[in-house]
Amino acid sequence: MNSFFSYKESPHVYFFSGKTVYIRCFLWLLLPSIVWSFAFGGFYFCAEPFVFPYLEKRINPKFSFGLKVLWIFIFLIAMLASWNIHPAAYHFYFSILTGEVPFQVVVACIVFVFLMCIFLYLTPYRETSTGFKKNIMAVGVFFIVLKFMMPFFDQGDSLIKKNIIASSPFVVKMLLLDAQTNDKKFLGSTNSPTFLNHLTSAREIPAKIVLLVVESWGESEASLSEVRKSIRHDGVNIIEAGFTDYHGSTLQGEVRELCSQYIKLDARPNFSSFHENCAPAYMKRKGYEVLGLHGYLQMFYARKSVWKELGITNAYFQKNLSQLKTCPGRFSGICDEELIRYGIDLISEKNKAFLYMLSLSSHEPVASSMLDTPTQYFRSIHAASESQIVARNAVGTLVAALSNKPQLGCTQAYVVGDHQPPSMGNSDQLRAHQVPYILMSFHCRS
Repeated sequence: MNSFFSYKESPHVYFFSGKTVYIRCFLWLLLPSIVWSFAFGGFYFCAEPFVFPYLEKRINPKFSFGLKVLWIFIFLIAMLASWNIHPAAYHFYFSILTGEVPFQVVVACIVFVFLMCIFLYLTPYRETSTGFKKNIMAVGVFFIVLKFMMPFFDQGDSLIKKNIIASSPFVVKMLLLDAQTNDKKFLGSTNSPTFLNHLTSAREIPAKIVLLVVESWGESEASLSEVRKSIRHDGVNIIEAGFTDYHGSTLQGEVRELCSQYIKLDARPNFSSFHENCAPAYMKRKGYEVLGLHGYLQMFYARKSVWKELGITNAYFQKNLSQLKTCPGRFSGICDEELIRYGIDLISEKNKAFLYMLSLSSHEPVASSMLDTPTQYFRSIHAASESQIVARNAVGTLVAALSNKPQLGCTQAYVVGDHQPPSMGNSDQLRAHQVPYILMSFHCRS
């Protein structure tokens, strides 16, 4: 009797016999691609499963089974890393989200596990011919090699680089980079330029103040200079501009700006130890109404819980902004332009207000339709990536919205990136480990 892990291939199977077997086999091989495409709202091709059938025929069945189990874990790690959730942060997200995970997320996780069990146990390719296994392995190897050869020929965000998934090399590279990262220098308070450091050092704060943290915004020294010139050309007063150190994901960028703290997400940060010194509490003590806006799910990155702990209790998320236009992308949510204009309208009738907004549309990979509506600014400035175009559009929308609202009175706006675009991280086109910031004022008397 054959063991659970063993199988026997019929010597009489030919490539064109049993067509339904080959259809089932292709569906099985495409299952990870379907899961990834569903998770990220696009069309993605996962090449690695095409290598498994031929390998399984050549190696020990128990080892082959273990290899597939390992790959499923790698596949899941790659999916989470594409959301900027790295293994070191798993404990943080598990602890802070316990008891708050929406029903649809639980269902999605159950469906993922179920589909991966199908991927693991149902192996229709065992009924296919050796020639077929060789051919599909050649397809998988071709696409994997093609993906990793692209950087030598194309420095842009090509469809091949974005839409072909090779999770194993990606995860290995990510783990190696994470292991080499020196986190100690980033932990604790920072004296680098941050929004909170600006507030606490300012001699006077206007009645309206806006903080916009821009998703995946990176600039070189030269391009930031061009951005400043473009804004100044329309009469906007730029008080200060430059670069600040960044570390980690979007959530860490938020805490950096609001609290002047670098945190590590390998455990639940003790926000209570510094939240009273963060910008929301600081502004509330000065009599300001504090509002927070983000165009995506409130549970994602545990943002509802984190914002509440940091003092942003008056928060608007995607479900609160359903009347606004939705834009496509890896995270389909409220369009940056809609969110920003709505936020500015919110504070128009308030006496003293601090508005915090976190953008979304420039998260990579950027939907191509997001490149069709550039703002009046920055059109002539070279863009090194698609996300840079969309990030600049968010900045331009804020500048235009504030410029066109003289009834706001004297208003300051601080715009800063959360982290560099992942596709450009540590490239020679950007300053290493730094993101740009600009501090502007509108309708203020000199």
